[in-house]
Amino acid sequence: RHQLALLRPVAADGTFIGTTWPEIEGKLVTADETNELIIRRLKADGRWLRTDQYIHSYPHCWRCHAKLIYYARDSWFVRTSQVKQRMQELNSAVNWQPPEVGAGRFGEWLENNVDWALSRDRYWGTPLPVWVCDSDPTHVEVIGSYAQLAHRWGQPLPADFDPHKPFIDGYTWVCDCGGIMRRATEVIDTWFDSGAMPYAQWHYPFEHAEEFAAHFPADYICEGVDQTRGWFYSLLAIATTAFDSPAYRNVIVNELVLDADGQKMSKSKGNAVNPWELVQEFGADTMRLYLLVSSQVWLPKRFDRKQVTQVTGDFLRALRNSYEFFRLYAAQDLPVPPRAERPDTDRWVLERLDATIAEVTRAWGAYEPTAGVRAIMDFVVDDLSNWYVRVTRERFWAPDSQADAAAVATLRECLVTVSRLLAPAAPFASDWLHRSLAGTPVHLAGWPVVASVSPADDGLSPAMDAIRRLASLARAARETAKLRVRQPLGRMQVAVPTAARGPIFDRLLAILQAEVNVKQIEPVASDTDLVRLRPKANFRSLGKRYGKDTPLAAAAAQRLSQDQLRILESGGSAEVIDENGRPFAYFAGDVAVERQVTTEWLVASDGPFVAALDPAITPALAAEGLARELVSQIQRLRREAGLVVSDRITIGIAGPKAIMDAGR
Repeated sequence: RHQLALLRPVAADGTFIGTTWPEIEGKLVTADETNELIIRRLKADGRWLRTDQYIHSYPHCWRCHAKLIYYARDSWFVRTSQVKQRMQELNSAVNWQPPEVGAGRFGEWLENNVDWALSRDRYWGTPLPVWVCDSDPTHVEVIGSYAQLAHRWGQPLPADFDPHKPFIDGYTWVCDCGGIMRRATEVIDTWFDSGAMPYAQWHYPFEHAEEFAAHFPADYICEGVDQTRGWFYSLLAIATTAFDSPAYRNVIVNELVLDADGQKMSKSKGNAVNPWELVQEFGADTMRLYLLVSSQVWLPKRFDRKQVTQVTGDFLRALRNSYEFFRLYAAQDLPVPPRAERPDTDRWVLERLDATIAEVTRAWGAYEPTAGVRAIMDFVVDDLSNWYVRVTRERFWAPDSQADAAAVATLRECLVTVSRLLAPAAPFASDWLHRSLAGTPVHLAGWPVVASVSPADDGLSPAMDAIRRLASLARAARETAKLRVRQPLGRMQVAVPTAARGPIFDRLLAILQAEVNVKQIEPVASDTDLVRLRPKANFRSLGKRYGKDTPLAAAAAQRLSQDQLRILESGGSAEVIDENGRPFAYFAGDVAVERQVTTEWLVASDGPFVAALDPAITPALAAEGLARELVSQIQRLRREAGLVVSDRITIGIAGPKAIMDAGR
């Protein structure tokens, strides 16, 4: 570029050569003794000022740990700087996940793009297809095919033609100037090989033109963040230069897997893990799910083998237990009732299944794998196993008759659909589940689609969500008083937002009644008689409007009335005047509304959702609770004996009068 001479006082083996100081001639540049010789010579020549130690990082060979040096070499270049702007334009149309890699790390690399040094001085690799005249090095030919090579060589290539070194170097011909055209000794940068993959896989342009056109550009690629200057670049550079096109439309960039302390794994450090051992210990699908769901794939992961089962265990157990429940109680060939004719719980779980299908389809369509897997896990654990199977299990237990056809069809549909949604993330477990349920491979099944929902079910999900929140609150209230769920209670009062009330909510109260084990549930308009509302100022929110007067605004919030607090909780606004006559306005988010119990009942709340249990236990309720405990112990003994639900047993009971009465 600047017409400067190339000075190279270092030989290819890293030793000084051609210097005027004989004492360093042939000495290794990176050797400590060479430094001492240079310092000694500078002192002798009167050119030494001082010697200091300078601590800095230094590159080393990752295999043998020898010190490395930057070395000026003659290279063959591809003038990618000519298509720099076009590469930037094409890259801007690529969907990167995460976007900041495409616009930031990779985009900045393109912004500072220089010509691609294509050649390497190695033996192994794709030979550089460039022939240079030994008489005039400006006479250069680039060979683009075997046919062209045969033409220039002057005869057909032999049957045992080998295009690699050293055989390729034997093909020479006479230059127009009379010299001999010989192949340049270098090989091609291996990243060129990887970047040529879209064409090489089809042997394009020599054949399979239609197949190539149908598959280029690629819909999606995935590689590590360290490929910014490697594969991502080589793909784009070749495609831009040769086809004026991107090589890919969507990219997922995965980060590195680190050790538990956040250090990069390395065999030399002894902190690397053997993936085959992990597959043997946990299973391939378990490891896939752990890596996908523990955090976004484009974030660094600290790997701790103790977390593998913590992250995936609940989901895999819930999935297996749901299937085993189906196999044991519901594996019957029964008619499938129309969706609209099934009970509320069936239609609700199918509605949740549709929402899961929609979310997984959206997430994976947007190349967000973690969000999709988490949606599947949440459905299986929270909706299917911990709620639907639990509240409907009595519809499956039918020792002397068939199980409920609607329940069987619903659970089967949920499990089959989950196996299809899960297939890309856990191909082995999903295929096992699908074959067990449908008898066919999951990877040949179609992708699930969302079913149309009846307008009559518009309020079903909010109503069931309210029931589930109330059940959770009731269990929390029981735990506070150390009252087991097996102990029936007489009364329960519940308060829910207006949007959750209605005929569907009233129908679902029977589920709540059975779930929390109470005799009577009374919906109330509000929790006024059960709790007192207390304001808690949000200093961050108030500070945006009141600045240095925020403490005054926070103090004035204590003057908010019960009605004003309910208005704020529902998203409205309120205003109070402090003791100095200054008005302060409050909006949703300025104040958190807390609840203080004002009754002897057991009360638990979550915003406007309140569950209150009457803790009084009558003799009749105590006897029923004892009977439930007795049934629980009998069921435990049945499990320990390996009995199934259809096995008949004879029970013998001995104990105090209360126990004997409970067993009658």
